Amino acid sequence: MTTLPVANAKFAVEVFQSLTREHSCENVVFSPVNLTSGFGLLALGSGCEQAAEIEKVGAIKQQRFSLQYVFVSKWSTVTVPHGYIMLFLRDSKLSPSVQKFIYSLKCNHFEKAMKKIALFSLSGKIKNLLPKGSFDCLAQLLLVNALYFKGQWDVKFDKELTKEAPFYVHYADPVSVCICLGFLFLLCKILEIPYKDHEISLLILLPTDCSPEALEQLEDGLTHEHLLDWFCDLKPEDIDVSIPKFSLERNLEANHYVNLPELTDHEKADFSGATTTEHVALTQFIHDTSFEIDEEGGEPAEAPRCPRDRRPRRECAKFVANHPFLFFALHHCTQSLLVFGRFSKPE
Repeated sequence: MTTLPVANAKFAVEVFQSLTREHSCENVVFSPVNLTSGFGLLALGSGCEQAAEIEKVGAIKQQRFSLQYVFVSKWSTVTVPHGYIMLFLRDSKLSPSVQKFIYSLKCNHFEKAMKKIALFSLSGKIKNLLPKGSFDCLAQLLLVNALYFKGQWDVKFDKELTKEAPFYVHYADPVSVCICLGFLFLLCKILEIPYKDHEISLLILLPTDCSPEALEQLEDGLTHEHLLDWFCDLKPEDIDVSIPKFSLERNLEANHYVNLPELTDHEKADFSGATTTEHVALTQFIHDTSFEIDEEGGEPAEAPRCPRDRRPRRECAKFVANHPFLFFALHHCTQSLLVFGRFSKPE
């Protein structure tokens, strides 16, 4: 049987490659673990045949979805507010438990109800989850999930060393960006930056040069084995690190990136696991991810600072992320991908 980490990584690579082809020169970010769990929620609300088709997206069994990624809540050193919203509109007949939940929100308008859940679940980090006009009065079923990720580095970058420096979008196209300078570990062009307590790490995959061809070659050649195996092969080495500080948020309609057209077809969709109303189809599956990195790596109150060691040290190799790169946040215990993306240019 396919394991959860492998299934999640396979799905992550498929979605990532679709996103990068569609947005060839843009920043990209999404949450594989949140996205897969969202499809699991759809499977749980589906009839048997439709659920079986949805399960193929993640190549895992439906019963695993209910327990999948329980760890994605909050660690003491990593802020990961997340939420799932699955609402039926237009007078669908819901099960008593679903009706009780909707009524408990005390909202007369479903859009307000969604925003209320989002603000509660995401601690207000994503305020424009459902922009005005994102759905109309004909909407039947909306699935919305979102994740905000910002962690605290195990070894923080020194803010005194942060400076403006060029970021080369292409060979001769530099853009000014704040660069965080640090002293971490490297293997080739793969950099691991552990978050505090070493439960989660950020891995950066930097092409050998800033040419579009090098980035494209890395993206096209990426496999789920790479994402899971590269980390196992890393060996520590002293290295001077320069990476940009940035904040990304992206909203996508997830149902466009999987081959499940029956979900949005009123004649073929089957959500009998959640409603007794016939001909209810999925209107949209909205997926939102917000991701930040800076010198601190997180939002907790700043601990007392230790004086920076200014003693001379031996010359180190350098990791300078001054051109587009890929990144992903890996949860070590479960080998699951919390965040996956591409940083192409400052925003």
